[in-house]
Amino acid sequence: MRATVASRLSAWGELLLPTRCTGCGGVGVGAEPTPVCPSCRVRIGPLPGPSCARCQHPQAPSGAPCDLCAAWPPVLVRARSATRFAGVAARLVQQLKYDGWVRVAPVMAGAMVRALGERAGLDRVVPVPTTPGRLRERGFNAAGLLADEVGRVLEIPVERALSRPREAPRQVGLSPSRRAANVKHAFVAERAHEAALPPHHVVLVDDVLTTGSTGVAAAEALEASGVRNVTLLTFARAVPALPGA
Repeated sequence: MRATVASRLSAWGELLLPTRCTGCGGVGVGAEPTPVCPSCRVRIGPLPGPSCARCQHPQAPSGAPCDLCAAWPPVLVRARSATRFAGVAARLVQQLKYDGWVRVAPVMAGAMVRALGERAGLDRVVPVPTTPGRLRERGFNAAGLLADEVGRVLEIPVERALSRPREAPRQVGLSPSRRAANVKHAFVAERAHEAALPPHHVVLVDDVLTTGSTGVAAAEALEASGVRNVTLLTFARAVPALPGA
């Protein structure tokens, strides 16, 4: 608890008087419009290619079908991520999600929008919800902050169309099968939003894509409420180390 309070006080101090880059810790960022220095913003590079056309998972040059997204439901039409979950990107996720440095959200969301690609037909942004317990613990939902920024840049409405009422173990450190079981039927479409959410194309926002289990479960809940197409958009993607990397 003391560590959490200390990190929040530190975050509030940097919010008022930002002096260090949240990515590298370098000093002199006070004059910058964001708490991330230019060098770190450059390091938020795109995922390596070639990659799967549907989910962007790095692929061999042969262009073989992607085993990861082959089992995804048709409603989840594509997944896009701004960068690889490593280095500066991993630190920014940590700063936002666990340390409460909410001012990094616009930087992360800007990179996400650039990675989105085709935007025609997108009509809603929906954040992946957290559980009530984690919301009380952190005071905010990182995916919700990112979704608000993505919606602002895209100029399309943000809809809190999903809830996650059941508490469950964190996904971090779980095997792919445990991850899938952990989020199966975890998300519920909010009845108050069903009529307002058009059954067309939703941008589903989260911070990190690992196996895709969370995105699949959330997309299936959206489909049950009438949504026809879902694009999963995350800031970072966990990918294995590539040969020579």
